[in-house]
Amino acid sequence: MKHLPLLFSAFSLVQVANAQDAVYADKVTDHKTIRLKTYSLSETQLDKVAAIEVLSVQWDTARLGFVQVGMTNKRIEAVPDLPYNQYLQQYVDRQYGGKLSPSGVHLLWAVKDVRINERTFQVNEKGYCRVKADAYISRDGQQYAQVQAFDTVIIRGAMDVTGRHDENIARALHLVLLTSLEKGLPLLDAQPTLQSKDNIKAAQLAALDIPILLDTAYVDGVYASFEEFKANRPSITAFKMENAGKKPKLYTTDASPQHIKDSWGFCVKGELYRTSGDAIIPIEKSGHGFVVSNYMQSARRRNQAMFWSSVGGGLIGGAIAGSAMKPYMVTNIPYITRQEPEATALDMETGELTL
Repeated sequence: MKHLPLLFSAFSLVQVANAQDAVYADKVTDHKTIRLKTYSLSETQLDKVAAIEVLSVQWDTARLGFVQVGMTNKRIEAVPDLPYNQYLQQYVDRQYGGKLSPSGVHLLWAVKDVRINERTFQVNEKGYCRVKADAYISRDGQQYAQVQAFDTVIIRGAMDVTGRHDENIARALHLVLLTSLEKGLPLLDAQPTLQSKDNIKAAQLAALDIPILLDTAYVDGVYASFEEFKANRPSITAFKMENAGKKPKLYTTDASPQHIKDSWGFCVKGELYRTSGDAIIPIEKSGHGFVVSNYMQSARRRNQAMFWSSVGGGLIGGAIAGSAMKPYMVTNIPYITRQEPEATALDMETGELTL
C-alpha cells in the first residue's frame, strides 16, 4: 500500500465499553453475516448530488474478511448479506437516496476493496475496516473526471467489536463521499480531463482479468516480483530449498547455484507461497484474488500440504510448518504502527499482505 500514490485517511474511533457489544444474531458457526443499515452520519453537501453509483470491482468476492467469535476467538468468515453487485449500492441508496437533488452532480465509485478484520489485545479488541475505491465526478452522468484514488483504514476499539463492523463500513464509505465532494466539486470548475462512464467501467473490470486469476494451472518456479506472479510467469523455474541456520532458503539449481534473495514468492507442485523475510506463507485463489491458506476452512482449502510434504518433511518441513501457521501482521499502513491487523489476504494491486 505504501508504494501507491493514494490518499490515506486515518479515522480512529476508540470507544472502550464497560460491557461487551451485542453481536450479530447468526445461528450458524461457520460465517458471520454483515448487514448494512442506515446510520446517523455527519451532514454533507447532498443537495449538490444527483446520483451515487457504485461499481463493485472487489477482488475477494467470497467474503468481507475474517472475524472472531466465542471464548476462544475462533476465526470465521464475514460475508455480506447480499451479492456484491447489490450490497453497497443498496446501502448507498437507503442511506443517501432521499437527500439527493436532481440538479446535482453525479458520483461514480469503483470500489476495489471492502475488508474487515479484528484482533483481541489484553484489555480490549480492535476492529479494522479498509475501503479502497477510485472516485469520479460528473455534471451529466456520462463524462466523468477522476477525483482521487481513495484508500483508508478505520480503527475502532472496544471490549467486543464484532457487532460494529457494519457501522465501520458505513463510516468508511461516508469518508469516500465527503472527499468526493470536497475535492470533486472544485475539480469540475477547473475543466478537468473527462472519461466516458463506459470506458471507466471497462477499464476497472479489465483490471481483474490477469493470468494468475484466469489460468487453470500455475507454473512452478520462483517469482522475483508481484508482476511475475500476476503473469503466472516465474523467472526462475529451476530451484531448490535448503535449510540454512534452521531457516529454509531458496537456491537456483543451475551450474553455479545462487541464493535467491528477496523473492516475492514461489510455486511448487501447483501450490502457491508468498515469501516475507524468512517466512513462507501458503496462499490460494478465492474469488478474484488470493487469501492466506491458514484462514480457509480445511474442507475448502486447496493448499493442504503446506509445502513441507513437497520437500520431504524433516527440518525444512518443520520450519515451514511453523512459519505457515503463525499469524502475520499488516505492517505497510503508515498510520498504524502498533496493534496492527492480522494479514489474511493479498492486495491484488500491490501484492502486499492486507487485512
